[in-house]
Amino acid sequence: MELKSAFTRAARGMREEARLHFVAISSLTIAFLCLGATLVVMTNLGHVADRWGRTARMTIFLRDGAAGEDVAQLRMALEGVPEVLSVDHVTASEAREQFLEDSAIGAELATLPADAFPASLEVQLREGAVDHSQRIAERVSGFSIVDDVETYRGWFSQLEELLELGRTASLVIALLVLFSVLFVVGNTIRLAVAGRKGEIEVMKLCGASDAFVRGPFIVEGAVQGLLSSVLSIGILLTAFLLLRGHLDATLAALAGVHTTFMHPLFVLVVLCLGTALGALGSAASLRRYLVV
Repeated sequence: MELKSAFTRAARGMREEARLHFVAISSLTIAFLCLGATLVVMTNLGHVADRWGRTARMTIFLRDGAAGEDVAQLRMALEGVPEVLSVDHVTASEAREQFLEDSAIGAELATLPADAFPASLEVQLREGAVDHSQRIAERVSGFSIVDDVETYRGWFSQLEELLELGRTASLVIALLVLFSVLFVVGNTIRLAVAGRKGEIEVMKLCGASDAFVRGPFIVEGAVQGLLSSVLSIGILLTAFLLLRGHLDATLAALAGVHTTFMHPLFVLVVLCLGTALGALGSAASLRRYLVV
């Protein structure tokens, strides 16, 4: 019964001070947007890292006009290496078709001839053989039909550094969101307490308990945090769906993966975090400003 009363009085208080709560929720939504955007970026970078970490591979670009016999000989040599799982020959025409399929800008480049795309051997390495890719690349480079060898090690190292930087940024933004929620909710509740001071005094004179008086304010803080996190997720999801086509084209062309929204667990964490921080900020403010 007390919980129902707390929700009822909290709803009435938020209606009476709608402008105050609207400003607070707007400010918190921006804070959660920053956190959510960071989590979306981290989710997609994580997918890229997982894909390249699982699929240890290297690409051997062939010179123009490489003879079929020489390509077959190189392929047999690679298949004889213990660390190599498979070798696929990608012709110039196949490379062109794959590029046009993965990239949204492919339609604009559809007139390019197949000769503009180099033929290659796509080498799939066995699990745990990534450290041997450089040694294999050095041996393969000695073949006359090999134009270049890409092991992706440098690119993957940069991706790992970027992921580490992203994790640090996520932590910093999470801390900023924490303090922002506590500050905004605390100040909002303090103003709400000041506006209802007469009502609180009457309730105390009638014998209301401390929990009965504090209940609605804690509910208001939790609702502020929850609504802010829901709005931020909704705005972020809408923006993601609108931009997904462009993002997919870029990421698929560069890394071979498609963009995804943040993991459902992250969504749940943001919602729970918003609600909990809102209630905590309200409770902390009440201890300081509400003497009952």
